[in-house]
Amino acid sequence: MADPETESVRGEGESFLARSAVRIALALLIGIGGAAAARGMGLPLPYLLGPLLACGTAAMAGVPLAVAPWSRELAQLVVGLAIGLRFVPAVMMATGKLLPLMVMATVATMVATTLAAVLLERLGGTDRKTAFLATAAAGVAEMAVVAEQQGGDRDTVSVVHLVRLVGIVTTVPFLVTLFGAPGAIENVPVALENQVLPIAVLLGLGGVASLLARPLQVPNRWLLVPTALGALVAGAGFGPFAVPAALLVAAQIVIGIWLGCRIRRDLVGRLPRITASAIATTAFLVAAAAAVAWLLSMATGLSFATSLLAVAPAGITEMALTATAMHLDAATVTAFQIMRIAVVVTTVLFALKAFERLSRRIGGVSS
Repeated sequence: MADPETESVRGEGESFLARSAVRIALALLIGIGGAAAARGMGLPLPYLLGPLLACGTAAMAGVPLAVAPWSRELAQLVVGLAIGLRFVPAVMMATGKLLPLMVMATVATMVATTLAAVLLERLGGTDRKTAFLATAAAGVAEMAVVAEQQGGDRDTVSVVHLVRLVGIVTTVPFLVTLFGAPGAIENVPVALENQVLPIAVLLGLGGVASLLARPLQVPNRWLLVPTALGALVAGAGFGPFAVPAALLVAAQIVIGIWLGCRIRRDLVGRLPRITASAIATTAFLVAAAAAVAWLLSMATGLSFATSLLAVAPAGITEMALTATAMHLDAATVTAFQIMRIAVVVTTVLFALKAFERLSRRIGGVSS
């Protein structure tokens, strides 16, 4: 005879799995519908922005949504490999020549985010640690962990980063469309039947490498490790290979759903002043990125659209996808974004201490 307690636990587990499956299916349905609607309306980056806006609106309305386990990681794996395969020898040489400007653009972005921290501290009434980590141009997960370790407010950091990420991802494609022009870089024309096996092998290797890279604490490893693998293959002259367009579309939809589902009504609604302040600081960062992009475009001859995507303090995945969708130089965009993430993540604690010391010396900034 079955143990009633065991049966109860089993029943609760099955019920939980059923609810999760319904939430995942609902998110997919809303996301795909949003992608179709965005494409029909002619929005830029419809397969990313459509699901983001649709699922974000539904989540804010209280609709219970969930993301399938490992779906974001697999989507980033696809995008990372697609980006990496663009780094053929000629592209790698051209990108390497921009290295000094990548450093300068990163420094300019860090200056802008530091000013945004001062603005957030004044408007949101946060402490200086929280303000600095909330506006640092790095991933939300990394900065939330650092905030918790350093005595900052993890929830505030999460909300500000979420607003910044969603705000920039939704506005920059429109800015690029309005003030830029589509590029002429097309995907490598490779017959599908000639690349199914190589792409499948590369995706498998990229997934295994990303798992093995976990102890190394590589930021955004599910994107950057496959990008490095693809660049190694393309740079060595193998191929040409290109990730099929259908896989890229599916990856964009999954990433859009994931972003939309992160817009939690309970978290955002619980911190209305912080949310409003985050919107203001995001607007400031977009304006600062546009200014830096204009200077970068003047200095390098890169288009304004490519330059803006290269310096925008948002996710590498989303900016590279925007570049790919507009046939811009996704390899250069990715290289600039990688430089920013690498510098910010490795120097954030030093920069935080310097910011706190400078704030105390200048005075007038609350602790």
